[in-house]
Amino acid sequence: MCVRTRPGSTVPELTVQVARASNPTGTTAMCIRDQLDGLWSDDDFTEWYPRDGRPGLSPAQLATVCVLQFLMELSDRQAAEAVRCRIDFKYALAMDLDDPGFHHSVLTDFRARLAEEGRADRLLDLALERIKAAGLVKERGRQRTDSTHILAAVRDLTRIELVTEAMRAALEELARRAPQELVGLVTDEWGQRYGRAARLGKNPTHPKTRIKYLGEDAYLLLRYTRTYLRGLWDGPQIQALRLIFLQNYFIDSRERVQWREPDETGRPPSATAVVSPYDLTARYARRGGTRWRGFLAHVTESCDDGAVNIITDVTTTPAPVYDTRSLPVIHTCLEHRNLLPAEHLVDGGYTSVALRDRAAREHQIHLVEPVRKKITRKSRKGNVFDRDAFNIDWEQRQVTCPQGKVSSGWSSSPSIAPAIQAQFSKKDCGPCPVKANCTRSTHQMLTFHPRELHELLTVARAEQHTSAWQKRYAMRAGAEGTINEFVRGHGMRQSRYRGHDKVHVQHVLTTIAINVERISAQHTPPDSTADRHPRPPTTFQDFLDRQRIPRPRGVGSVFRCPTASP
Repeated sequence: MCVRTRPGSTVPELTVQVARASNPTGTTAMCIRDQLDGLWSDDDFTEWYPRDGRPGLSPAQLATVCVLQFLMELSDRQAAEAVRCRIDFKYALAMDLDDPGFHHSVLTDFRARLAEEGRADRLLDLALERIKAAGLVKERGRQRTDSTHILAAVRDLTRIELVTEAMRAALEELARRAPQELVGLVTDEWGQRYGRAARLGKNPTHPKTRIKYLGEDAYLLLRYTRTYLRGLWDGPQIQALRLIFLQNYFIDSRERVQWREPDETGRPPSATAVVSPYDLTARYARRGGTRWRGFLAHVTESCDDGAVNIITDVTTTPAPVYDTRSLPVIHTCLEHRNLLPAEHLVDGGYTSVALRDRAAREHQIHLVEPVRKKITRKSRKGNVFDRDAFNIDWEQRQVTCPQGKVSSGWSSSPSIAPAIQAQFSKKDCGPCPVKANCTRSTHQMLTFHPRELHELLTVARAEQHTSAWQKRYAMRAGAEGTINEFVRGHGMRQSRYRGHDKVHVQHVLTTIAINVERISAQHTPPDSTADRHPRPPTTFQDFLDRQRIPRPRGVGSVFRCPTASP
């Protein structure tokens, strides 16, 4: 299939007349054509399609429909119906009024194409280029970033349910690809165990028996497929079963299948443990009191005074990935789009003093974030010497403790780089009268950053106590409203699709939809108040007026207690 370039993206005259007559002030869909010139053209997608083949639908129109779909939270069928029936959709797509549109399954194929080779980010790049050309966002402004958890489109499964579902999914795949090969292998017991979705709960009956039979069945199916069905061994569900089996079972020295216990044979960490056979990229994570299975979405938006807040980047990561690993990726994407900020507002989980220095050196970005205090066992009680109580002599490479003792060693090993360790002698620390307030070890070993980072950290800690810094950092709180807009206004908390790449496509399309919605809200003229009339009185209010009993005229009512008689 190749791209059939349209002769032009001009809206037909009849479509313009009908759309303007029915929507004089315009709609959000019409804003795509009026304010952003359609966002995309077919020439932007020529590299995504082969040069030869049957001409297909306009990719620019399909991309616009996908954005409108997430703008209004429509299903594929509803979006295709809106293209056929809604006038503002036809105006945004530059279609004739009698254009029948397309089948809803085309949207699924287009999203699958978007999920390949980072094309979703390229789609966002093209949209931001149009927004930047319209003068709505600029480089070297002020931006802020925050993250939220995303639930994968899978059920929460116990370990027994996970293996059961993996077996059922593998049998479904084999029955679909080679049903004749299952004859003689699938018995009545297998039909009872895997003939329907697992709904066992946390306390299933006969758990040890289930664990034993599940392990033996999975091991048998994997060996059978590997030996006799080598052409089907690379199937996604067979590989999912193999991975889940290895994470939950092991083969002992007597060739018996054994259940993995956390205290004995160990379980994989959450960063690698599979939580569903239908989405191998989803992971379990816990942050504070929030526990979920899925992903993380990091949203970055501009927050300059007097301008529209445009979302400049959305990054999707596995759930266990720390925010500090996402910040360099965000800066790289913003640099590629020529939208690097001069000031970046983030929370304390996103950065460290090393990342702060790196952002300043590589991208000339000033990170504004609260510096976390070092909390130790005794610092909570207030009777311990913190790091500031030690005097560091950078020239002599020595550290002096509060009791006047000088360190005996100064080293920087590769395992702790870029940190420095200063070691004190046991002879000095052993008889020290305040040793209990310093360390529980036989001697103190102080770890701190190199001089440049140490001074940078000291300045940052002193700066965050000023009123100017607090006023500037207060702008970061607006990111919570943007996250709420994503989650509650556009349903981003729950993934529509399975797989990291498809979930990222959902986030990108939602981002573009919110940008369009914000731009449309800025250019929509306010409602005229000249033709507004007050609400007519109710029956009781009309009765009060006839009886000449005063009633409140403003919003709400005033309740007065009767004056007590003397």
